[in-house]
Amino acid sequence: MKWTVLVVEDNRALADTLAMALSGVADLDVLVAYDGAEGRRLLADAHVLCTDLDLPRVRGETLIGEFRALKPGAPIIAMSAGPGEQAGADRFFAKPYSALQVRETIKGMLHE
Repeated sequence: MKWTVLVVEDNRALADTLAMALSGVADLDVLVAYDGAEGRRLLADAHVLCTDLDLPRVRGETLIGEFRALKPGAPIIAMSAGPGEQAGADRFFAKPYSALQVRETIKGMLHE
């Protein structure tokens, strides 16, 4: 099966680095959104959500809730420079995080 990961991150350098790390994984397609509103428009196209919590226009917590309602049981990863809270996600990464660690976590979540 081909999986699509949606990365929602307003820091373009972080978003692009994570997208590049994920694009090297077989059976993964990557969509990138640089704010919450753009991410919201792409939720239906994703199998996995990887989102920053502190986003402009639509907060990451809102995206997590909407994605959970749209795709119950789908893997969700939250990321934040702020206090470590999962906000309803399956996993949480504090910034700065390792893109390779996030990639390996997603691979593991998809094959659980």
